[in-house]
Amino acid sequence: MAATIGNFRSALHGFNRNDVVQFIQSQTMDHERTLRTAKEENNRLQSALEDLRRELAACKEELSATQAALEEAKNLAEESSAQAPNGLDAPMVSPVTVVDTAASDFNELELAAYRRAEMTERMARERAAASAERMKAIFSQADEKLLLTSQDLTILINAFRSDFEQMQQLLSTAQGIVNESSDGLKAAAELCEEA
Repeated sequence: MAATIGNFRSALHGFNRNDVVQFIQSQTMDHERTLRTAKEENNRLQSALEDLRRELAACKEELSATQAALEEAKNLAEESSAQAPNGLDAPMVSPVTVVDTAASDFNELELAAYRRAEMTERMARERAAASAERMKAIFSQADEKLLLTSQDLTILINAFRSDFEQMQQLLSTAQGIVNESSDGLKAAAELCEEA
């Protein structure tokens, strides 16, 4: 950060106050902008995650409806096989075939819904992990900038203290000279009055 400090204009035994204030304000605005961007990204990812959760819930509802339809088809097949007399008026397609076809359709639907849900969950995890990494990087950068800014301020404060102490010594010396001059002038005035 020494290069940044070099950009400050010099003032009496230190740096120009306005330059220091502008630097601090600039660093604060950069930090706030970075945090705001990170919060917006986090909100966007949270919204995407909620959308994916709703989609997963819809897939689960679809799966439940398909299971209910399968159960109904099984029950219907069992009822029709129980009602038909042995070999008379038997349907052209056997109930076992209907149940097997419904079961295979159900299995395919269930597998497709499971794959969609798994893919959605994996994408959400990947997005959340990427977001977490970005947030960590942003916070790390902000922390580093604040640490460097803190170090710069410490250097400035120490320089200011040193310069202030020197100024106090100069003022004290000047006060002593003024007092001595005042005493000398009083003595000279007294001599003039006596003469």
